Amino acid sequence: MDSGVGRIQVRLGLLVLAGISVHACAWPQAALAEPPEQPFLGISELKIGALYHDVPGLWSGFSVERPAVDANVEVLFAPWARTFGGYLRPAVGATINFNGDTSKAYADLRWEIENPSGVFFALGMGAAFHDGEVNLTDPARKALGSPVLFHPSAEIGYRFDGIHSISIFADHVSNGFTRRYNEGMDTVGIRFGHRFAPFSAPEPIGRPPGDFRGFYVGIAGGYQLEQADWLATQPPSRDTGSGAAAAGFAGYNWQSGGGIVGLEVDANYVPGNLAAICARPTISCQIDIGGLYSVRGRFGWVIDHTMIYGTGGLAIANWDNAAVNTATGQRLGSLNATNYGVAVGAGIEHKFTPNLAARAEFMHYGLPGLDLSIQGVGDATDQFQTNVGRVGITWYFK
Repeated sequence: MDSGVGRIQVRLGLLVLAGISVHACAWPQAALAEPPEQPFLGISELKIGALYHDVPGLWSGFSVERPAVDANVEVLFAPWARTFGGYLRPAVGATINFNGDTSKAYADLRWEIENPSGVFFALGMGAAFHDGEVNLTDPARKALGSPVLFHPSAEIGYRFDGIHSISIFADHVSNGFTRRYNEGMDTVGIRFGHRFAPFSAPEPIGRPPGDFRGFYVGIAGGYQLEQADWLATQPPSRDTGSGAAAAGFAGYNWQSGGGIVGLEVDANYVPGNLAAICARPTISCQIDIGGLYSVRGRFGWVIDHTMIYGTGGLAIANWDNAAVNTATGQRLGSLNATNYGVAVGAGIEHKFTPNLAARAEFMHYGLPGLDLSIQGVGDATDQFQTNVGRVGITWYFK
């Protein structure tokens, strides 16, 4: 399909959106007088919408696939808990591309808050499954790296009669630099929602015995597996390593009932240098991470004295890489910079006393490629990732 046909499809999609909006606004207000039926299988709401495909300039930074309007269908289930003034509920959905480009299905956990005026806001995180490319096999398709991807989302809208809503929805898929390729993809558009049953969420629970509020510090140790890739060389080169892991961390938690929202920073020991033959048999590409840090949100749920949590945010590394002639030792190119990527993980923490807790967690730190200019060859893009399993102790200041 050429760009002219793509523009026609976009216009048709916008007409569909306009029709949905007009239909939503014209929905009889008398619907409020007819109590909805009880939800089937716990389904509380259905949303349909039209989303712009592979939007440029957002989280992924660029677009590759053809401009199009994708269809989005989503089912939301009844809330199962209240926290931080809103509620948590599961959602499953699909976004379908009609060009034969990437489509996806996803399952999320959403935190949503709704004002009595009808204005609502939601944040979600989950997993997406797609039918797109994972490698650079098709220049007209995004290389997403993995068939299973992270799926963060956000939505803001207005429920105008207690049952029907109109909203702006945006989501992103990527593998968080857990794979060699991670081009990512964004969609954004308008959705119309219909609520099937009178809306109610469980009453807020009291604070569990485990109180994880406040400032804390800690140390952790374990084992890590490292990997460096040089992508612009033919064929791509890779080196791996492993060794002891050590980290110090500090953070602050807010708690509402069983819900936890926090902010954590950490500093990690990275054991050594990774190197591989790249570009030519006589050239070694080398990378040395002088320091690895992260700033992350932490989101958890407390059961008795134990917190189960997920975490994600910004990874930061001091980056020193070089291309060296293996015969002469001559440097053919070098780069020293601060690089930024993604840190994600999950863990469990248990309190033994009001101040002392133990944690076990898995963390992934992934940093995208920087271009290393190699004399007589051109650019070689390198990237780094490490997977860490660790245990530690945490001290809460009470």
